Amino acid sequence: MMAMPFNSEVDVVIIGAGGAGLEAAIEAALSGASVLVFEKQARLLESSTAISVGRISFACTEIQKQNGIEDSNELLIKDITETGQYKNDPELVETYAANQLDTFRQLSNLGVKWSPTVTALAGMSVPRGHLTDPIDLIRILKRAVDALQVPVMFQTPVTELITDHNGSVIGVSVLERSGLTSRVRARNGVVLASGGFARDAQRLASIDARFSKVVATSGLGHHGDGIRMALALGASTRDIEFVQPSFELHANGATSDDILILYYQGGIIVNVLGNRFVNESISYKDIARACLDQPRMMGFQIFDQTVFEKAVAAQQAAGQGSPMTLDAAKIRMLLSGNTLSELEEKANMPAGALQQTIEGYNHFVTSGTDLDFGRQALAGKYGLPQRIEKPPFYAFATIGHLLATYGGIAVDKKMQVLRNGIPIPGLYAAGEAIGGFHGASYHSGTAIGKALVFGRLSGKNAALNKH
Repeated sequence: MMAMPFNSEVDVVIIGAGGAGLEAAIEAALSGASVLVFEKQARLLESSTAISVGRISFACTEIQKQNGIEDSNELLIKDITETGQYKNDPELVETYAANQLDTFRQLSNLGVKWSPTVTALAGMSVPRGHLTDPIDLIRILKRAVDALQVPVMFQTPVTELITDHNGSVIGVSVLERSGLTSRVRARNGVVLASGGFARDAQRLASIDARFSKVVATSGLGHHGDGIRMALALGASTRDIEFVQPSFELHANGATSDDILILYYQGGIIVNVLGNRFVNESISYKDIARACLDQPRMMGFQIFDQTVFEKAVAAQQAAGQGSPMTLDAAKIRMLLSGNTLSELEEKANMPAGALQQTIEGYNHFVTSGTDLDFGRQALAGKYGLPQRIEKPPFYAFATIGHLLATYGGIAVDKKMQVLRNGIPIPGLYAAGEAIGGFHGASYHSGTAIGKALVFGRLSGKNAALNKH
Protein backbone atom coordinates (compact mmCIF):
# COMPACT_ATOMS: atom_id res chain seq x y z
CA MET A 1 0.00 0.00 0.00
CA MET A 2 1.33 3.44 -0.88
CA ALA A 3 1.67 5.94 1.96
CA MET A 4 -0.66 8.91 1.80
CA PRO A 5 1.04 11.94 0.22
CA PHE A 6 1.85 15.09 2.17
CA ASN A 7 -0.27 18.15 1.38
CA SER A 8 2.53 20.59 2.21
CA GLU A 9 6.09 20.67 3.47
CA VAL A 10 8.23 22.82 5.76
CA ASP A 11 11.43 22.36 7.75
CA VAL A 12 9.90 22.59 11.23
CA VAL A 13 6.34 22.09 12.46
CA ILE A 14 5.49 23.48 15.90
CA ILE A 15 2.46 22.30 17.85
CA GLY A 16 1.14 25.05 20.12
CA ALA A 17 1.30 28.86 20.13
CA GLY A 18 2.01 29.59 23.78
CA GLY A 19 5.28 30.93 25.15
CA ALA A 20 7.23 27.77 24.29
CA GLY A 21 5.78 27.42 20.78
CA LEU A 22 6.27 31.05 19.82
CA GLU A 23 9.84 31.09 21.13
CA ALA A 24 10.52 27.87 19.21
CA ALA A 25 9.14 29.48 16.06
CA ILE A 26 11.34 32.55 16.48
CA GLU A 27 14.54 30.57 16.97
CA ALA A 28 13.78 28.07 14.21
CA ALA A 29 13.13 30.88 11.75
CA LEU A 30 16.24 32.79 12.83
CA SER A 31 18.20 29.58 12.19
CA GLY A 32 17.07 29.66 8.58
CA ALA A 33 14.25 27.09 8.72
CA SER A 34 10.83 27.37 7.15
CA VAL A 35 8.33 27.06 10.00
CA LEU A 36 4.62 26.41 10.45
CA VAL A 37 2.79 26.69 13.80
CA PHE A 38 -0.50 24.93 14.57
CA GLU A 39 -2.71 26.02 17.48
CA LYS A 40 -5.95 24.23 18.29
CA GLN A 41 -7.49 27.19 20.16
CA ALA A 42 -9.01 30.20 18.44
CA ARG A 43 -6.71 32.77 20.02
CA LEU A 44 -3.38 33.29 21.74
CA LEU A 45 -4.80 34.00 25.16
CA GLU A 46 -5.54 30.40 26.20
CA SER A 47 -1.93 29.31 26.73
CA SER A 48 -0.44 28.78 30.18
CA THR A 49 1.92 31.69 29.57
CA ALA A 50 -0.90 34.06 28.66
CA ILE A 51 -3.12 33.18 31.65
CA SER A 52 -0.25 33.13 34.14
CA VAL A 53 0.56 35.93 36.56
CA GLY A 54 3.66 36.82 34.55
CA ARG A 55 6.26 36.00 37.20
CA ILE A 56 9.45 34.50 35.76
CA SER A 57 12.53 33.26 37.60
CA PHE A 58 15.72 34.78 36.19
CA ALA A 59 19.13 35.16 37.83
CA CYS A 60 21.90 37.78 37.52
CA THR A 61 19.71 40.32 35.71
CA GLU A 62 20.17 44.05 35.58
CA ILE A 63 16.95 44.47 37.58
CA GLN A 64 18.29 42.34 40.41
CA LYS A 65 21.48 44.40 40.44
CA GLN A 66 19.47 47.63 40.54
CA ASN A 67 17.71 46.27 43.64
CA GLY A 68 21.00 45.31 45.29
CA ILE A 69 20.39 41.58 44.92
CA GLU A 70 23.34 39.25 44.37
CA ASP A 71 22.49 36.04 42.56
CA SER A 72 24.30 33.40 40.53
CA ASN A 73 23.63 30.46 38.25
CA GLU A 74 25.07 28.20 40.92
CA LEU A 75 22.57 29.46 43.51
CA LEU A 76 19.73 29.18 41.01
CA ILE A 77 20.67 25.55 40.29
CA LYS A 78 20.95 24.82 44.02
CA ASP A 79 17.54 26.35 44.77
CA ILE A 80 15.72 24.57 41.93
CA THR A 81 17.33 21.24 42.82
CA GLU A 82 16.64 21.51 46.54
CA THR A 83 13.05 22.58 45.94
CA GLY A 84 12.64 19.63 43.59
CA GLN A 85 13.92 17.33 46.36
CA TYR A 86 16.76 16.21 44.08
CA LYS A 87 14.32 14.48 41.74
CA ASN A 88 15.15 16.94 38.93
CA ASP A 89 17.12 15.99 35.85
CA PRO A 90 20.44 17.78 36.56
CA GLU A 91 21.12 18.36 32.85
CA LEU A 92 17.82 20.17 32.39
CA VAL A 93 18.38 22.38 35.44
CA GLU A 94 21.90 23.23 34.29
CA THR A 95 20.65 23.92 30.77
CA TYR A 96 18.01 26.29 32.14
CA ALA A 97 20.58 28.14 34.23
CA ALA A 98 23.02 28.42 31.32
CA ASN A 99 20.41 29.95 28.98
CA GLN A 100 18.05 31.91 31.22
CA LEU A 101 19.92 35.24 31.27
CA ASP A 102 20.23 35.29 27.49
CA THR A 103 16.48 34.64 27.27
CA PHE A 104 15.77 37.52 29.66
CA ARG A 105 17.83 39.83 27.45
CA GLN A 106 16.22 38.48 24.26
CA LEU A 107 12.78 39.26 25.67
CA SER A 108 13.88 42.71 26.76
CA ASN A 109 15.27 43.42 23.29
CA LEU A 110 11.95 42.35 21.77
CA GLY A 111 10.22 44.98 23.91
CA VAL A 112 9.04 43.09 27.00
CA LYS A 113 8.70 45.50 29.93
CA TRP A 114 9.60 44.37 33.44
CA SER A 115 8.51 45.61 36.84
CA PRO A 116 11.33 47.52 38.58
CA THR A 117 10.93 45.25 41.61
CA VAL A 118 11.73 41.56 42.12
CA THR A 119 10.21 39.30 44.74
CA ALA A 120 11.09 36.12 46.63
CA LEU A 121 8.67 33.24 46.35
CA ALA A 122 8.76 29.47 46.80
CA GLY A 123 12.22 27.92 46.68
CA MET A 124 14.24 31.12 46.42
CA SER A 125 17.27 32.06 48.50
CA VAL A 126 17.15 35.59 47.05
CA PRO A 127 14.41 37.51 45.22
CA ARG A 128 14.44 36.54 41.53
CA GLY A 129 10.77 36.68 40.55
CA HIS A 130 10.64 39.08 37.57
CA LEU A 131 7.16 40.40 36.79
CA THR A 132 5.72 41.34 33.42
CA ASP A 133 2.26 41.50 31.87
CA PRO A 134 1.76 37.98 30.43
CA ILE A 135 -0.68 39.17 27.77
CA ASP A 136 1.82 41.73 26.54
CA LEU A 137 4.53 39.06 26.61
CA ILE A 138 2.55 36.73 24.35
CA ARG A 139 1.59 39.54 21.99
CA ILE A 140 5.20 40.67 21.69
CA LEU A 141 6.30 37.12 20.87
CA LYS A 142 3.53 36.82 18.29
CA ARG A 143 4.63 40.10 16.64
CA ALA A 144 8.18 38.73 16.43
CA VAL A 145 6.83 35.54 14.81
CA ASP A 146 4.81 37.61 12.34
CA ALA A 147 7.85 39.72 11.49
CA LEU A 148 9.67 36.52 10.56
CA GLN A 149 6.73 35.61 8.30
CA VAL A 150 5.95 32.41 10.17
CA PRO A 151 2.29 31.39 9.72
CA VAL A 152 0.30 30.53 12.86
CA MET A 153 -2.77 28.45 12.04
CA PHE A 154 -5.44 28.84 14.73
CA GLN A 155 -8.28 26.37 15.31
CA THR A 156 -6.16 23.74 13.57
CA PRO A 157 -5.36 20.92 16.01
CA VAL A 158 -2.65 18.39 15.29
CA THR A 159 -4.16 14.92 15.60
CA GLU A 160 -1.22 12.61 14.90
CA LEU A 161 2.55 12.44 14.60
CA ILE A 162 3.65 10.78 11.36
CA THR A 163 6.71 8.54 11.33
CA ASP A 164 8.68 6.80 8.59
CA HIS A 165 9.70 3.13 8.50
CA ASN A 166 12.67 3.90 10.78
CA GLY A 167 10.46 5.46 13.46
CA SER A 168 11.63 9.01 12.77
CA VAL A 169 8.97 11.72 13.11
CA ILE A 170 8.60 13.25 9.65
CA GLY A 171 5.36 15.20 9.90
CA VAL A 172 1.90 15.66 11.37
CA SER A 173 -1.75 15.20 10.54
CA VAL A 174 -3.92 18.24 11.24
CA LEU A 175 -7.65 18.84 11.32
CA GLU A 176 -8.37 21.94 9.25
CA ARG A 177 -11.18 24.38 9.99
CA SER A 178 -13.03 22.97 7.00
CA GLY A 179 -13.18 19.60 8.73
CA LEU A 180 -10.73 18.01 6.30
CA THR A 181 -7.56 16.27 7.50
CA SER A 182 -4.27 17.20 5.87
CA ARG A 183 -0.69 15.99 6.29
CA VAL A 184 2.26 18.32 6.65
CA ARG A 185 5.80 17.06 6.20
CA ALA A 186 8.47 18.34 8.59
CA ARG A 187 11.84 17.90 6.93
CA ASN A 188 13.87 18.64 10.05
CA GLY A 189 11.60 18.08 13.01
CA VAL A 190 8.40 18.59 14.99
CA VAL A 191 8.27 20.53 18.26
CA LEU A 192 5.59 19.59 20.81
CA ALA A 193 4.71 22.78 22.70
CA SER A 194 1.12 21.79 23.28
CA GLY A 195 0.80 22.49 27.00
CA GLY A 196 -0.15 20.32 29.94
CA PHE A 197 -3.07 18.23 31.13
CA ALA A 198 -4.87 20.23 33.81
CA ARG A 199 -8.17 19.39 32.07
CA ASP A 200 -7.40 15.71 31.49
CA ALA A 201 -9.60 14.28 34.24
CA GLN A 202 -8.53 10.69 33.67
CA ARG A 203 -4.80 11.38 33.97
CA LEU A 204 -5.33 13.62 37.00
CA ALA A 205 -7.40 10.95 38.74
CA SER A 206 -4.61 8.44 38.13
CA ILE A 207 -2.30 10.68 40.17
CA ASP A 208 -4.73 11.44 43.01
CA ALA A 209 -8.47 10.76 43.03
CA ARG A 210 -9.03 13.99 44.97
CA PHE A 211 -7.82 16.01 41.98
CA SER A 212 -11.27 15.50 40.46
CA LYS A 213 -12.53 17.99 43.04
CA VAL A 214 -9.79 20.56 42.40
CA VAL A 215 -10.72 23.59 40.29
CA ALA A 216 -8.96 23.73 36.92
CA THR A 217 -8.04 27.29 35.93
CA SER A 218 -5.78 26.36 33.02
CA GLY A 219 -6.35 27.22 29.40
CA LEU A 220 -9.36 25.43 27.96
CA GLY A 221 -7.24 23.43 25.53
CA HIS A 222 -5.00 21.76 28.10
CA HIS A 223 -6.10 18.15 27.71
CA GLY A 224 -2.66 16.58 27.27
CA ASP A 225 -3.00 16.03 23.51
CA GLY A 226 0.69 16.35 22.76
CA ILE A 227 1.66 14.06 25.61
CA ARG A 228 -0.70 11.37 24.32
CA MET A 229 0.71 11.66 20.80
CA ALA A 230 4.25 11.25 22.14
CA LEU A 231 3.22 8.31 24.30
CA ALA A 232 1.77 6.63 21.20
CA LEU A 233 5.33 6.58 19.88
CA GLY A 234 6.65 5.06 23.09
CA ALA A 235 7.95 8.28 24.64
CA SER A 236 8.92 8.17 28.30
CA THR A 237 7.50 10.52 30.92
CA ARG A 238 8.99 12.27 33.94
CA ASP A 239 7.54 13.65 37.19
CA ILE A 240 3.85 13.18 36.36
CA GLU A 241 3.42 11.58 39.79
CA PHE A 242 4.56 14.85 41.40
CA VAL A 243 1.89 17.06 39.80
CA GLN A 244 0.09 19.08 42.46
CA PRO A 245 -2.38 21.97 42.70
CA SER A 246 -1.27 25.43 43.87
CA PHE A 247 -2.54 26.96 47.12
CA GLU A 248 -3.52 30.49 46.11
CA LEU A 249 -7.02 30.66 44.58
CA HIS A 250 -9.90 32.33 46.41
CA ALA A 251 -12.50 29.77 47.46
CA ASN A 252 -14.99 31.38 45.06
CA GLY A 253 -12.40 32.22 42.38
CA ALA A 254 -12.11 30.99 38.82
CA THR A 255 -9.05 32.60 37.18
CA SER A 256 -5.53 33.78 37.98
CA ASP A 257 -7.05 37.20 38.75
CA ASP A 258 -8.42 35.64 41.94
CA ILE A 259 -5.19 34.40 43.48
CA LEU A 260 -3.20 35.74 46.42
CA ILE A 261 -0.01 34.60 48.18
CA LEU A 262 0.48 36.78 51.24
CA TYR A 263 1.78 34.03 53.49
CA TYR A 264 5.12 34.70 51.74
CA GLN A 265 4.84 38.30 52.94
CA GLY A 266 4.35 37.44 56.61
CA GLY A 267 0.94 35.82 56.92
CA ILE A 268 0.14 32.31 58.09
CA ILE A 269 -2.20 29.58 56.87
CA VAL A 270 -4.91 27.95 58.96
CA ASN A 271 -7.68 25.46 58.19
CA VAL A 272 -11.39 26.13 58.68
CA LEU A 273 -10.98 25.18 62.35
CA GLY A 274 -8.44 27.96 62.86
CA ASN A 275 -5.41 25.68 63.18
CA ARG A 276 -2.11 25.86 61.31
CA PHE A 277 -1.31 22.73 59.34
CA VAL A 278 1.83 23.50 57.32
CA ASN A 279 5.13 25.38 57.10
CA GLU A 280 4.07 28.47 55.16
CA SER A 281 7.50 29.07 53.59
CA ILE A 282 7.49 25.93 51.44
CA SER A 283 6.28 25.72 47.84
CA TYR A 284 2.62 26.59 47.38
CA LYS A 285 2.31 23.24 45.63
CA ASP A 286 3.36 21.32 48.73
CA ILE A 287 1.00 23.53 50.74
CA ALA A 288 -1.84 22.68 48.35
CA ARG A 289 -1.18 18.96 48.76
CA ALA A 290 -1.28 19.35 52.55
CA CYS A 291 -4.54 21.28 52.22
CA LEU A 292 -6.18 18.34 50.44
CA ASP A 293 -6.13 16.56 53.81
CA GLN A 294 -7.86 19.43 55.63
CA PRO A 295 -11.60 19.83 56.23
CA ARG A 296 -13.36 20.97 53.02
CA MET A 297 -9.87 20.96 51.34
CA MET A 298 -9.75 24.66 52.19
CA GLY A 299 -7.71 27.08 54.27
CA PHE A 300 -7.39 30.75 55.14
CA GLN A 301 -4.44 33.06 54.65
CA ILE A 302 -4.33 35.13 57.85
CA PHE A 303 -2.42 38.40 58.11
CA ASP A 304 -2.50 41.76 59.82
CA GLN A 305 -2.42 45.41 58.84
CA THR A 306 1.37 45.38 58.52
CA VAL A 307 1.23 42.75 55.77
CA PHE A 308 -1.81 44.47 54.23
CA GLU A 309 0.06 47.76 53.90
CA LYS A 310 3.15 46.00 52.55
CA ALA A 311 1.07 44.31 49.84
CA VAL A 312 -0.64 47.57 48.85
CA ALA A 313 2.75 49.32 48.63
CA ALA A 314 4.12 46.41 46.59
CA GLN A 315 1.34 46.93 44.05
CA GLN A 316 2.36 50.57 43.61
CA ALA A 317 6.08 49.79 43.47
CA ALA A 318 5.67 46.98 40.93
CA GLY A 319 3.46 49.05 38.66
CA GLN A 320 1.05 46.14 38.20
CA GLY A 321 -0.79 43.52 40.17
CA SER A 322 0.49 40.09 41.15
CA PRO A 323 -0.31 37.37 43.71
CA MET A 324 2.02 39.19 46.12
CA THR A 325 0.13 42.48 45.96
CA LEU A 326 -3.28 43.87 46.87
CA ASP A 327 -5.50 45.92 44.59
CA ALA A 328 -9.09 47.06 45.13
CA ALA A 329 -10.56 43.87 43.64
CA LYS A 330 -8.61 41.56 45.94
CA ILE A 331 -9.25 43.76 48.96
CA ARG A 332 -12.97 43.20 48.36
CA MET A 333 -12.37 39.42 48.63
CA LEU A 334 -10.93 39.72 52.14
CA LEU A 335 -12.66 39.09 55.42
CA SER A 336 -11.58 41.55 58.11
CA GLY A 337 -12.00 42.18 61.80
CA ASN A 338 -10.73 44.71 64.27
CA THR A 339 -10.07 41.81 66.62
CA LEU A 340 -9.19 38.19 66.08
CA SER A 341 -12.49 37.24 67.69
CA GLU A 342 -14.36 39.29 65.11
CA LEU A 343 -12.39 37.69 62.28
CA GLU A 344 -13.08 34.22 63.69
CA GLU A 345 -16.79 34.93 63.65
CA LYS A 346 -16.76 36.17 60.05
CA ALA A 347 -14.79 33.10 58.95
CA ASN A 348 -17.08 30.74 60.91
CA MET A 349 -14.18 29.37 62.95
CA PRO A 350 -14.61 27.96 66.46
CA ALA A 351 -14.50 30.72 69.06
CA GLY A 352 -11.01 31.28 70.42
CA ALA A 353 -9.26 28.92 67.99
CA LEU A 354 -7.64 31.51 65.76
CA GLN A 355 -6.63 33.67 68.70
CA GLN A 356 -4.91 30.70 70.31
CA THR A 357 -3.15 29.85 67.03
CA ILE A 358 -1.89 33.43 66.59
CA GLU A 359 -0.66 33.62 70.18
CA GLY A 360 1.28 30.39 69.71
CA TYR A 361 2.71 31.52 66.37
CA ASN A 362 3.79 34.90 67.74
CA HIS A 363 5.59 33.10 70.56
CA PHE A 364 7.43 31.01 67.95
CA VAL A 365 8.46 34.16 66.08
CA THR A 366 9.75 35.81 69.24
CA SER A 367 11.64 32.72 70.38
CA GLY A 368 13.03 32.06 66.90
CA THR A 369 11.80 28.44 66.83
CA ASP A 370 8.59 27.16 65.23
CA LEU A 371 8.05 24.00 67.26
CA ASP A 372 5.01 22.94 65.24
CA PHE A 373 6.12 23.20 61.60
CA GLY A 374 9.70 24.50 61.56
CA ARG A 375 9.10 27.72 59.66
CA GLN A 376 12.33 29.71 59.47
CA ALA A 377 11.72 32.08 56.55
CA LEU A 378 9.02 34.00 54.73
CA ALA A 379 9.48 32.22 51.39
CA GLY A 380 11.99 29.52 50.55
CA LYS A 381 15.07 30.62 52.48
CA TYR A 382 14.41 34.34 52.25
CA GLY A 383 13.15 36.74 54.92
CA LEU A 384 12.27 36.25 58.58
CA PRO A 385 8.80 35.43 59.95
CA GLN A 386 7.06 38.28 61.73
CA ARG A 387 4.49 38.58 64.49
CA ILE A 388 0.84 39.01 63.53
CA GLU A 389 -0.33 41.69 65.92
CA LYS A 390 -1.38 44.96 64.27
CA PRO A 391 -5.17 45.30 63.77
CA PRO A 392 -7.25 45.06 61.74
CA PHE A 393 -6.76 41.40 60.85
CA TYR A 394 -7.58 39.77 57.53
CA ALA A 395 -8.49 36.36 56.11
CA PHE A 396 -8.45 35.20 52.48
CA ALA A 397 -10.37 31.95 51.97
CA THR A 398 -8.05 29.83 49.82
CA ILE A 399 -8.19 26.54 47.91
CA GLY A 400 -5.82 24.68 45.64
CA HIS A 401 -6.28 24.98 41.89
CA LEU A 402 -4.68 23.58 38.74
CA LEU A 403 -3.42 26.48 36.66
CA ALA A 404 -0.81 24.24 35.05
CA THR A 405 0.78 20.81 35.36
CA TYR A 406 4.49 20.23 35.85
CA GLY A 407 5.28 16.74 34.60
CA GLY A 408 5.22 15.30 31.11
CA ILE A 409 7.38 14.02 28.29
CA ALA A 410 11.00 13.10 29.01
CA VAL A 411 13.55 15.14 27.03
CA ASP A 412 17.31 15.57 26.92
CA LYS A 413 19.22 18.83 27.10
CA LYS A 414 18.64 19.39 23.36
CA MET A 415 14.88 19.05 23.98
CA GLN A 416 14.77 15.79 22.03
CA VAL A 417 11.94 13.54 23.19
CA LEU A 418 13.26 10.36 24.79
CA ARG A 419 12.09 6.78 24.50
CA ASN A 420 13.82 4.68 27.17
CA GLY A 421 16.63 7.20 27.29
CA ILE A 422 17.15 7.32 23.51
CA PRO A 423 15.99 10.29 21.36
CA ILE A 424 13.07 9.74 19.00
CA PRO A 425 14.50 11.18 15.76
CA GLY A 426 12.79 14.34 14.61
CA LEU A 427 10.71 14.92 17.76
CA TYR A 428 11.33 17.77 20.22
CA ALA A 429 9.28 19.17 23.08
CA ALA A 430 9.24 22.21 25.36
CA GLY A 431 7.13 24.06 27.90
CA GLU A 432 4.42 22.53 30.04
CA ALA A 433 4.40 19.36 27.92
CA ILE A 434 7.74 18.21 29.33
CA GLY A 435 8.79 16.71 32.65
CA GLY A 436 12.05 16.21 34.47
CA PHE A 437 12.93 19.82 35.17
CA HIS A 438 10.95 20.64 38.32
CA GLY A 439 11.36 17.36 40.16
CA ALA A 440 9.12 16.70 43.16
CA SER A 441 8.13 20.31 43.82
CA TYR A 442 8.11 23.75 42.27
CA HIS A 443 10.48 26.72 42.34
CA SER A 444 8.30 29.75 41.59
CA GLY A 445 8.61 31.39 38.21
CA THR A 446 10.23 28.45 36.46
CA ALA A 447 7.13 27.22 34.62
CA ILE A 448 7.02 30.20 32.25
CA GLY A 449 10.80 30.32 32.49
CA LYS A 450 11.25 26.80 31.16
CA ALA A 451 8.66 27.43 28.43
CA LEU A 452 10.64 30.39 27.13
CA VAL A 453 14.15 29.02 27.65
CA PHE A 454 13.47 25.50 26.43
CA GLY A 455 11.17 26.74 23.67
CA ARG A 456 14.10 28.63 22.19
CA LEU A 457 16.37 25.60 22.42
CA SER A 458 13.80 23.23 20.89
CA GLY A 459 13.24 25.51 17.91
CA LYS A 460 16.92 26.05 17.25
CA ASN A 461 17.82 22.38 17.56
CA ALA A 462 14.91 21.24 15.42
CA ALA A 463 15.90 23.72 12.71
CA LEU A 464 19.47 22.48 12.68
CA ASN A 465 18.50 18.80 12.66
CA LYS A 466 18.96 16.88 9.44
CA HIS A 467 17.45 13.43 9.72
